[in-house]
Amino acid sequence: MVIERIEGSLLKKAIIHAAFILRQNKKTVDALNVFPVPDGDTGTNMSLTMDQAARELEKISVNSLKKVADTAAWGSLMGARGNSGVILSQLFRGFAQGIPAHKLSIGSMELAMAYKSGVDAAYRAVMRPVEGTILTVARETADKMISEAKRTGDLEVILSNTLTYGEKVLDKTPEMLKVLKEAKVVDAGGKGLLYLLSGCLDVIKNPELEFSISEKEVVDPVENIRSHNSTQEIMYMYCTELFITGKQIDIEKLKYELSDLGDSMIVIGTGDLAKIHIHTNNPDMVLGCSLKWGELSKIKIDNMKVQHRELISESGESQDKEDNEPLKGYGISERDIGVIAVSQGDGLNEIFKSMGADTIEGGQSMNPSTENILSAVDKKAYKNTIILPNNKNIILTAEQVKVLSKKNIYVVPSTSIPQGISALLAFNLDLSVEENISKMTQSIKNVISGEVTYAVRDTKWNGTLIQEGDILGIKDGKLLIVEKDQEEVLKQLIGLMTEGRQDGIITVYYGKDIEDSSIQKTVGALEEKHKNFDVEYYAGGQSLYYYIVSVE
Repeated sequence: MVIERIEGSLLKKAIIHAAFILRQNKKTVDALNVFPVPDGDTGTNMSLTMDQAARELEKISVNSLKKVADTAAWGSLMGARGNSGVILSQLFRGFAQGIPAHKLSIGSMELAMAYKSGVDAAYRAVMRPVEGTILTVARETADKMISEAKRTGDLEVILSNTLTYGEKVLDKTPEMLKVLKEAKVVDAGGKGLLYLLSGCLDVIKNPELEFSISEKEVVDPVENIRSHNSTQEIMYMYCTELFITGKQIDIEKLKYELSDLGDSMIVIGTGDLAKIHIHTNNPDMVLGCSLKWGELSKIKIDNMKVQHRELISESGESQDKEDNEPLKGYGISERDIGVIAVSQGDGLNEIFKSMGADTIEGGQSMNPSTENILSAVDKKAYKNTIILPNNKNIILTAEQVKVLSKKNIYVVPSTSIPQGISALLAFNLDLSVEENISKMTQSIKNVISGEVTYAVRDTKWNGTLIQEGDILGIKDGKLLIVEKDQEEVLKQLIGLMTEGRQDGIITVYYGKDIEDSSIQKTVGALEEKHKNFDVEYYAGGQSLYYYIVSVE
């Protein structure tokens, strides 16, 4: 049977099946990523984006062509993860805009032109489009689809020839991007797009194909973490934060005095100013101890059991409104400006919270979706919200929230955890949001970031052969060191990060796989080698990355 027109129910089936085909092959797409670190990979991000579109489509009962296209666009936008997911969502957005509202069905040329509209929207969404990527494959296949539609109205022939041509374009991507050629792979995003076209072709070939998105369980990694956390018992009720202004504050003695009052304690500062974060059942004793060292300010005490109930509540609202009111008498009120930081790891989350930010779970290997970030923004009462993505693959997703939220949203383009922390240090509630954005954006330029992780696949990078399991040292996003030992890579990396500097501060955030005894020995060696630098270290608790480092 020759199919020359597509209506709403067939389009719906094609998109849902395309999502399923991509999900089946996402690991193949992930394996094409050039940078061999355990990051939020392209295939996973694209698949999770498509899964959200498919879930939204399964909810609707009215299968008009325009309704299906608009629903897929909305679902992919809300589910968009990483740069590849955002680009994919823009393809669907432009495609939906190219579908006439009054049409019950469209022919091959109208379908091709709608696809072309999607490609144009995707190009507009990227500030500096790079050829040899998913954008190239999308543009070339759109042009081929239009060319084929001029010859025939048979959708199976058109899609089949377009897919064959797309494979040839994909094979040429290494000639367009040096990094692809060196790693001997084709573009991952382009490969993912062809899997989607293949899924659509399956449905055109067999319109009676029966399936459901439930063919394979779909798990939102961020929601999965939230669900896991909901079962944890809260030992200490009050998250207590404050500043001490005084003279000759002994930070180490202050830490000792507070150590028996709770856990998750962070005490940072200088002789004149200290900041305290601690989980405790006795905030009054924390305040009393702190008073001995000077004047207290910016006191914040949150009942974590109330927050815990909010987290696991379906509505996200406290079951007892009175309990959810801030503790009176401590100067707590609705803030005009709030900061939401993307972070992963108990220690890093606590550090961000201790500095006044709210956190959303995410980072390497589990980029939050547009919906995850939007939900975090909407749950807060801030008039102005500043988002710190802390990962280059999350910035574009965060930017989508600006057009979806009714609140004033600003994105400070932090690409690493150290940049996010540096930006928070520049944050000042007494300044306007514009002044804060300016200072925070400037501050991220003054910090050098480093990571120590491992290779997830064999590859070649900048002339260096890398084997799966090798330890990698990365400075400001550039892979510079390939060795076999974690500590050795850390030492070499910090050596490169401190080149040309006479002094400064070296801060090491160690991951959940690093023992306390090991980090103490490593820090001792760093202090011996870098005598003019202050070396600080904190338990970050992050997975996948053994060490995250900053030099300022």
